[in-house]
Amino acid sequence: MSLHTDRVRAIGIFKARRDFTPEEINESAPKVIEHIRSLEIIKKNITKYEVAYKVEKFPKSLASELGLKESEYTTVIIIESTSHEKIREALSHPDYLAVIKGALENATDLDHFHFFSAEFVTLI
Repeated sequence: MSLHTDRVRAIGIFKARRDFTPEEINESAPKVIEHIRSLEIIKKNITKYEVAYKVEKFPKSLASELGLKESEYTTVIIIESTSHEKIREALSHPDYLAVIKGALENATDLDHFHFFSAEFVTLI
């Protein structure tokens, strides 16, 4: 087991306003993510900016296969850096807020968006 002390994360999860088709996601998400990656504050402070979207490609969902309740959350954002301070500086920067505000207006609302700081352990 490996306890990472050289990296920290911020994790965001949200429920989309509606079901987006894979085509819609493939059309819009890469543009938004590339714009975020091009921001100087992101380049300076963030080592990883990862977005994952819920897809169910099998007849039964993974949750139902595991006997779990279906999640209403559809998207996870994982942001990694060397310190929580760097993440907070990047995520509170006006350039980042301007991009994410547009994404929020089209994809979700504040009542369905959660963010938290995290430490993590990797176990393989």
